[in-house]
Parts: sequence; C-alpha cells; structure tokens
Amino acid sequence: MTALLWALVPLLPCGCGKAARSGAEWQAPPESSMPLPFARSRDVPDCMRAWRMPESFPADFAERWNAEVRQYIDRQLETQGAEMAEALNACATPLPLGPAYAAAQVRALTAAQGVCALLQRRGEGDYLTYRSMNDIPWDLTWQNGADEPELGSPRATKGGTLRLALQKSFPDTLRPLGPGSNNAVRRYLYDDISLPLVRIHPGTGRIIPGTADRWAVAEDGRTVFFHIDVAARFSNGRKLTARDILTALFVRTSPHCVDSVAKGEYLNNFSHITIYGNQLVSVTLAAPRPYAPHFAAVAADCTAFYAEFGPDYPTRYQWRAAPTTGAYTPAPAELVMGHSLVLRRVQDWWAAGRRYTRHSCNVDRISYAFINEPSKIQELFRVGEIDAFSARDADFWYEGLEIDAVRRGFIQRVHFSNIWPRNSFGFHLNCTRPPFADREVRLGFHHALNIRHVIDTILRGDFDRAGSYFRGFGKYTDSTIQALPYSPRLAREHFARAGFTRKGKDGILCKPDGTRLQVVVSSRIDPQYANCMNTLRQDAAACGLDLRLEQMDDTVFYQKVKERQYSAAIWSWSFPPPLPDASSYFLSTHACRADGTPVTGTNNITGTAEPALDRAITAAQNAATEEEAVAAQHRVQQLIADTAAWVPGWTSSYWRYAQWRWLRWPDEPQCRFCPPRYYDPLDSHLYWVDEDVKRETLRARHHGGSFPEQEIIIPLPAETQP
Repeated sequence: MTALLWALVPLLPCGCGKAARSGAEWQAPPESSMPLPFARSRDVPDCMRAWRMPESFPADFAERWNAEVRQYIDRQLETQGAEMAEALNACATPLPLGPAYAAAQVRALTAAQGVCALLQRRGEGDYLTYRSMNDIPWDLTWQNGADEPELGSPRATKGGTLRLALQKSFPDTLRPLGPGSNNAVRRYLYDDISLPLVRIHPGTGRIIPGTADRWAVAEDGRTVFFHIDVAARFSNGRKLTARDILTALFVRTSPHCVDSVAKGEYLNNFSHITIYGNQLVSVTLAAPRPYAPHFAAVAADCTAFYAEFGPDYPTRYQWRAAPTTGAYTPAPAELVMGHSLVLRRVQDWWAAGRRYTRHSCNVDRISYAFINEPSKIQELFRVGEIDAFSARDADFWYEGLEIDAVRRGFIQRVHFSNIWPRNSFGFHLNCTRPPFADREVRLGFHHALNIRHVIDTILRGDFDRAGSYFRGFGKYTDSTIQALPYSPRLAREHFARAGFTRKGKDGILCKPDGTRLQVVVSSRIDPQYANCMNTLRQDAAACGLDLRLEQMDDTVFYQKVKERQYSAAIWSWSFPPPLPDASSYFLSTHACRADGTPVTGTNNITGTAEPALDRAITAAQNAATEEEAVAAQHRVQQLIADTAAWVPGWTSSYWRYAQWRWLRWPDEPQCRFCPPRYYDPLDSHLYWVDEDVKRETLRARHHGGSFPEQEIIIPLPAETQP
C-alpha cells in the first residue's frame, strides 16, 4: 500500500509546482488608469459619465453596434425574403393536394413569420440605448422571488477542503470566452459558479434572485426590467453595475473575442438592451417566451478585468481567471499546470447572507486533480485521498465498492434521483463528408449499433436507451421519439441504397469500386468506451459494417470534433433548464455560409443544414405561450431525429456516486439532501465537510473501529413525480 501511495503522489493536488506565469496571478490595473469614454456626452445617464471602460472600448460603441445589427437584420431580411418568395412560388405552382403542397404552405408561412419578426425588430429602432431613470414605465409589477423554499441547511458548517478528481484533460485556457474556452472544465470554473441576474429554483422550478434583487416583465411579454442588487460584487471585489453588462456585450461581440456563438446569441435572442443607470437595465427578447426573466438575463463581465482587452485577447488572457459573481475563484498560488487547480471561497462573498445562498458554498477550498486513468482515481478514493467519486460505472458500483471501507461504514454509497435535462450522449455523425454525407448510410448505422446489447451486458441493465435529442425537459420533451432498433436486415437495406451492395470475404460490405464500409469512431480516452465498442463492433459486423475506435486526449478530441475532422464521435452536450434550445447545435448558419462553404469551430458538430429544421428552430424560439413552445419543441426534436445525424446512446434518471462519511448534506423539511434539478448533486454546493466526523472516521479506521454500512437513496420528491 505504501508503494502504491507513493506512486500516486504526483497525481494529487498540491500547492507546489509552477503556476501559470503572467496568468492566474495577474491583477487588473487600477480603475483610474482606464479611460472615461462617456465623460463629455450629454446623451447618457449621469452615472455613465463616470464609467471607466477598457482602452479598446470606443465611445461610439452603441452607434457601431446598432449599425451592425441593422446590417445583420437587412441581410436576414434578404435571405428570408428570398425563401418566402421561393415558397410562395412553389405554392402558386399547380401541385396535387398532398405532402408536397402542404410542405410548400408550411415553408411559405414560416418564412413570412420570419420576415414579419425581422421587420418588427427593424421598426423598433436601435438595439442598444441609454436612457434616464425618468423613462422607466411607472406601471411595472416588480417581483423578488422571495417566497420559495430555502436551500441547504442552517446546520452546515463553513471551512475545510473538498478533494475531487476529474477524468478530463487539463484545460488549455482559463478564459471563459474565445477559442478553446467551451471545454469540459469551464463549468467547474464559471458556469456552475457565477450567479446570473436571476436563477431557477432547483426545487420548484420558479424564478429566484441572482445578482438582480427584483425584476419586472412588461406588458409585451418580451421586455424584462432588472434591478441589480447594490451589494453585488465580483470575486475581485469590484462592484457589479450595468457597466459590466455593457462590457459583456462589447467583449463577447468583438472580433477580438473570436466567439461566433456568443455573438450569435446577442444578435438572435435579443432585440434591445437599455441602460437606465448604474443599477437598472431592461432587456427585450426577440419574441415573447415562457420564463422570460430567465432568458433575458444577459451576461455581465467585470469591466476592470478586461482593461487590456484587444486584438491579442486569446493569448494575453490565456491563463487569466476571470472574476465571477459566485462564491469561488481559482487560486493562483495553487494552480499546477497540467495537474491540478484549486477554487478558493471568496472572502466576504457578497451573497453569503442572502436567502437561497446563505447555506451554500460551505467549504473553503475545492481541489481538482486531473487524472485520466479511472483506476488511479478509484484507488485514491478508496484510501481516502479523494472525498467523493462518481460511481456511474456499473462494475465499480457493484464490485468496486465491495471493499472494507464500505463494509465498515467509512464510505457511503449514494443513489440520487433527479429531473435535470439529460445530455445528448450518443454517436454524433459528421454529415459533411463520406460516408455520413449520405443519409442512407446514417440510417444504416443506426440499425447496425446494438446499443441495447451494451446496456444489458456491460452496463448491467442500469441505463435506458435515449430517444429524443433533448430528454428530461418534462412536457417539452417529445417522449414518443424512440431510437431505431438494431436490425441487420434493415441496416443492410439502407447500406445497399447507398451503394454498398457487395460482400467482402470477411463479411464487410463494399461498393462496386471497392470502397469498404468502415467507420472510425472517435472518443476521449475511456476504458468503458473501449469495452462498449468491442461489443458494438461484433454486432455491427453482422450488418456488414466494420467499426473501429480511436481514443485520444480530451483536448485533441475536442478540437477534432469542433473542426469536424471526424466521421463518428462518442460525444455529448449538456443542456440547462428550463427549455431546450437547438439553435447552436443544428442551425445551418453554424454549419455553412450562404455560399455553401463550411463553418467550423461551432457547436453544430454534425454539419446539419436542413431548411425545414432551421424554420422549426426559429418557430420554437418565437413561441410566445407554453402551449406553442411545447408543440414547437416537439417538431424540432422530430426533425432532428429525421436527419439521423445522431444515434441515441444510453442515459439514466439518476446519479450514483460514493463519498466518505464526513461529506455531509442537508436533511431539512424543505431540502432533503439536494433539490432534484441538479444532474450531479455536487453541483449544488449545498454539502459541507464535517471536520469532527472526519477526525472520528480516521481514528476509527486506524484503531479498527466501524460504523453501520450505509447506502443513501434519494428518490424524487413527491411533488415532482410525473
């Protein structure tokens, strides 16, 4: 055991090693060194004349951005106008009554709706405006979301360290924006840490405060007014104001940021942002939506942090950790490049005494070790060097935890049922190059993957087969969509229609020109994927398909998929509640330009470009009522299934993990363990480390003591049951 621990020591987080020079330890320059672009303007609220902005921020940014938006709307009008003309032309052409004529009518109606929406946006004036507080409507009904159940437990104690391991590659940047930022680690640093303007209560699903302490929805159902909490601060101590919302718009839409997805969100999702003063802004959505405050909650980025933002942003800010409004921030002195990083709790966190946050974020430190080999993580966990470990792997749950530490009650097993939207785990297919440019090959591939065999054998039957691309959104998920079944007969029929009509000596199909039906499946390094692929390969061979697996480092795999340099990939996107949003994953504008040339680096990794799907996604974005949104989302999901660009993988309705008994959870009437709207309960930050229990446990382990063996089973609360 001693030799093993010494072998694992380099894998553990520590305070030694070299931090990223000129990166995480960098401090923003003083505010006084930044320019005052609005100082002499008479067309802005008085408070804005004192705003200091990044050196690269132009005083006429509003005029420039508004002009760019007008040009964008004009281009979209030209494109959609042409689509409408083509569709109307098709409707005018004599056609027999039937599917073709009905489809032409739908195209014409959808295009007309798009043109009307764009004309409305153009007629409403400028996107970004500055106004006086006197311009705020007097008849707004303000809400503060203060009536929802408390989160966490008042018995939680502050302090201690939570030690975790991530089976992921060390990130190649600490930037939350720009090239390489949308990696598998960003959520641990930013997405799950920062407080937005408003949040969704993880127990009830209703809107609660974030950095805004109140909000109001105007009569149009599109415009939401936010009052920013005067106490709100970033983790570097800088006060959060409307200035930081303006900075976020500037940074995220700048060509220096190189982030087309972020820019597209501003262009497509919002019609207006109006700044009334330091603490009050309004955001107008492109169309009325359910959960309007949630969708109107635009980002805020610390202005002082981006003081040096410019053309060299991707490299200059590569290893600078952006301030957040949440309770944790990366600790520069404890960042060990390639091995580990630590989040430290912000001293005097502004929301530490606020309702919904006062019993959360209890540990002082969260330490992440990056270890690719799961067996090493398991061993570190078993000896108590890691506090909690995901046990979704069936072998580890059933056999790996048959150990003395579990039997003696030191380690507890946890089965947590949840209703968080499931990720899109499965086989994503590159539709832009052979063989999957042919839909018949994609359909044959669906029928050639015997995923049910994998679930029943390797996964011990503990998982379900996914159906819709967006699962776990309640009524917004189309539960009628089912994965295509494994069928050698159907697979061969589709492959034959694609030209694979000859059978080789080894049983693999070929085209008459000798092209072999071989598919290389790419994935990150994961032994379970390798085991699953061995089973899938045997069954696929019976369908005439030769499956091969290539595994690679997380970062290399991520870049390969994002640049669409793959054929098939074991991949998943994670989705936040409350509504599905297919736009960044399936809109054709994220796959190709108007002239047909490809666009890479976006989230549309399959290269899907289907006009009918584009229109359906637009309709879903513009759905004003809950009923309209449900119908529109179901249509989007059906059209995604029709593309056959994604083979549903396996999924579950729970999370399993194991923990040392000193990791404690709430047990209150309003919050037992963790609210159900979390995928991994650790994301809630409602736990705490009980140092007394830890000392008690370590003494018992040393002296031969024990505690009752415990498996914690957390069902869904009764009020959330279907």
